[in-house]
Amino acid sequence: MERMACVDVAAFPLQLLLRDHPDWKDHPAAVVDRDKARGTILRVNHRARALRILPGMRHGAGLALSRHLRAGVISRTAIEKAVTALVPRLRRFAAEVEPSRDEPGVFWLGASGLSLLHPCLEEWAGLIHDDLAGAGLHNTVAVGFSRFGSYAAAKACDRTVVFRTSAEEHDHVRGVLLERLDFTPNVRDLLDRLGIHTLGGFLDLPASQVRSRLGREAHRLHRLAAGDLWSPLHPEIPSEPATAGTLLDYPETDHPRLAVLVEELLEPLLDSLDRRHEVMTSLILRLHLDDKSQRTETLRPARPTLDRAQILDLLRLRMEATALPAGVTEIVLEVRGASPDIRQGELFHRASARDRDAANRALARLRARFGDGALLRARPQPGHLPEARFTWEPMEEAVPPPRPHRVLLRPLVRRFFSRPVRLPDAGGLAAGAEPRVAEGRTEDTPFTRESSGPYIVSGGWWGPGVREVHREYHFVRDGEGPWLWIYYDRKRRGWFLHGKVE
Repeated sequence: MERMACVDVAAFPLQLLLRDHPDWKDHPAAVVDRDKARGTILRVNHRARALRILPGMRHGAGLALSRHLRAGVISRTAIEKAVTALVPRLRRFAAEVEPSRDEPGVFWLGASGLSLLHPCLEEWAGLIHDDLAGAGLHNTVAVGFSRFGSYAAAKACDRTVVFRTSAEEHDHVRGVLLERLDFTPNVRDLLDRLGIHTLGGFLDLPASQVRSRLGREAHRLHRLAAGDLWSPLHPEIPSEPATAGTLLDYPETDHPRLAVLVEELLEPLLDSLDRRHEVMTSLILRLHLDDKSQRTETLRPARPTLDRAQILDLLRLRMEATALPAGVTEIVLEVRGASPDIRQGELFHRASARDRDAANRALARLRARFGDGALLRARPQPGHLPEARFTWEPMEEAVPPPRPHRVLLRPLVRRFFSRPVRLPDAGGLAAGAEPRVAEGRTEDTPFTRESSGPYIVSGGWWGPGVREVHREYHFVRDGEGPWLWIYYDRKRRGWFLHGKVE
C-alpha cells in the first residue's frame, strides 16, 4: 500500500512575519490582509489566541483586546518564494514532493520505497522535523496512507506521528479536534453551537446537509475526509536551470554593449531548453559590479516561451532601466524552463476581438521597464467608507479570460480620486440642502442644476479609536457636462469632490 507523509509548517505566513520581526516573539502577533484598523486578521500566534484574538476579527478589534498586538502583512509573492525555497530542501528526504496549492506551508512527500535508505520511518520523519526546525520553522510530520489522513494527523500532532495501518490512521483522524483544521470562522462557530468538536462528529453529518447548511468549502472538506475526493500524489518535477557566465576584461558601463554580451550568453541557453523540450519561464540576470556589489534582475515573459525576439526585448527594457553605480565585471545568466502547456484546439472556438496574448506581452514589457511592482489591481474589501471598499495589490498573473454577461442597463464607471478635493465655499449652503447653481458661479463651484441625493454614509461611532464620519453624498451635473460625485462632510464642515462618473 502506498505511503505518504504530510509536513505542516504551521501558520507559515505568520512564521515568515515573525522571522522578519524577531522582536515580536514575546508579544501577541497576527498576520492581517492590510495594515489598517479595518483589515482582517488571518493568522495569530498562541499569545494572541490566549487573549481571544482570533482569525476573522478586524485588526481594530484585536487592538481593542490588547494594545500590545503586533500585526503585519505578508505578500503573496513572499509566501510563494518561501514555499519554492522549501521544495528543494524537502527533496533531500524524498524524491516526490508536492506543495499544497490551497494552504501555503503544507507539503506531501512520497514515503514508499524508502526502506533501503530509511528502514525506520519514525527516524525519517524525525530527520525532516529536525532539519526544518534547524531552519527556524516550527513544523510537524505525519506518515500515513492517505492524503487527508496524514494532513489531519500533522495538524493535530506535536512533533511526528507514524501510522502502522490504515485502520490506525482512520481511528486517529476521527478524534482530531476541529479547531486544529482550517475551517472558516462562521462554520467553526456553527459547529461549536451544534456540539460538534471532533472530525468524527463532522464526518457523521449527512454530506447533502453539509453543503446546503455549511457551504461549498465545508462540503469539500467533508468529502476529502470521507475519502470521496481521493487523489494520488502529484509531485513537482525538478528542472535544473541552464546557466552561463562570463568575466569581463574591464569594468563595463555601456548598456548597449552589455546587452550584446547578455544576448551572446542567452542564445545557447535557449538552445539547451529547446533540446530538453522545455520553454523558458523566468530569467535571472546577475551583474557583479566593480565595487564588490551585485545586482540581480528577474524577468518573466507573459507566458512560457522560446521566442528570442520577445525575450531580448524584455532584457533590453530591463537593462535600460537599471542604474549601475559601478562598472560590470562579471555577468551570470540563469534560465529556468518547464514543459510547454500543450492544449487541444477547441472544436468550436469563440472568436474575440481582444488578443489576450498581446495584452500579456504588453504587461510583461511594463514589468521589465518599471519593475515587478509597477502593475497593481484593485481587490474588493469589506469596508464601510467608499475608499475602504477596495485595496491595491500587485498584479502578478496573466490577464484573465473575459466572462461577459448580458445586462439590461449598462453600468457606468465611477473614477475615484486618491484624495478627495476640497471644493470652495458655496456661499453658506447648509448641509442637507439641495445643491443648486447660483448666479455668477465659477467653474469650481460644485452646485449645479441637476442633482441626486443625499446618500448618507455614517460610521466610526461603534468602536474606540475609530474616527467618526458623517458624509452626505450627491451626484450633480450642469447641463450636458459630466456627473460629479461630491459630499458634504459634517465633521470638517466642507464640500469635497470624490470622483466623476463616465
